Amino acid sequence: MIRLHMPAERLAGLRWAVSPVGELAAALVAVSEVRRPSPALRRVGALLSSGRLPTLAAVSRGYTAYLPELLTPAPRTFLPSVEDQLHAVATTPTSTVGTQFTAFLAGGPARGSRCPWLREGQLERAEERVRPRIEVGEGELRERLARELHWLWSKTMAPRWSETTASFEGFVERHGAVAAREGLGGALAALHSSLRWQDGALQVTSAYEGEVGGTHPLTLIPSLFLDRVGLHAPLRREEAQLAIPMGAARHPGPRIAPVLGATRLAILHSLTEPRTTTALAALHHLAPATVSFHLTRLLAADLVHRTRSGRHVHYQHTPRARAFLRPSPETAPSAGSPPP
Repeated sequence: MIRLHMPAERLAGLRWAVSPVGELAAALVAVSEVRRPSPALRRVGALLSSGRLPTLAAVSRGYTAYLPELLTPAPRTFLPSVEDQLHAVATTPTSTVGTQFTAFLAGGPARGSRCPWLREGQLERAEERVRPRIEVGEGELRERLARELHWLWSKTMAPRWSETTASFEGFVERHGAVAAREGLGGALAALHSSLRWQDGALQVTSAYEGEVGGTHPLTLIPSLFLDRVGLHAPLRREEAQLAIPMGAARHPGPRIAPVLGATRLAILHSLTEPRTTTALAALHHLAPATVSFHLTRLLAADLVHRTRSGRHVHYQHTPRARAFLRPSPETAPSAGSPPP
């Protein structure tokens, strides 16, 4: 078990962010770990075996318990662009590249200092077969990684990124609602079955044993590829991240259709743009009084809002409704699945 100490300063800086390159890194890890890969993950595995991504394939094959932090660049905003994150990879200081890949390849104290929760058996050297692709100049290595990540992105995640992003945003908003109802400790524990809040710390059930102290903030990163909680650079200020699998959260999004009913749900779906009661009645072949009845219920649930323009009142759905209408983790598009 790993205990993440959560003092007030850390809790005050806790935030969510989406990480495009971090999700690619999650795929590299998941390829080597997940026993029942999704179609999207199988596609990543096939691309890694194609010969087009020799450096990333070596990283994926050589991964045991530590992934170089440059592959999970810290998101500076909630939704950074993939270009900004790839630039961060390509411009990582060469000394940093050298330090991180020494820990990756050599193990031992170099890795133990970055991951103090690892046991002796998890500090072994990487397999010899992965070394030739990685043991190049630091400047060349960082540029290769950025180029190959960009190619992998274009072939897997880019075609569906807008849908994937919507799934991430919905996941974050739903868990924000959990925090409002149950408090932050309860919300953190609800993120995954391996998490537990106790005595001011977030406990992560794991094969590893250790403590992660400090007061620097932690960024929560949703992931479609991972099936376990991941720690990225937890000891590094401004870079500490906790990757949360979306598929195994304890509180999936509400099944809203049975709650609202088909008619109310259809009205809600049609309010992506402002509409009047009369327009909605004509669109759904309902009496205006029936539409008014449903709108009253939707207003009370904070799923629509209304604005007046002269003699007309227009209705449109709220951010809360948009969060409910997005796909839940169970039906979210798989990152990188080919377009239909």
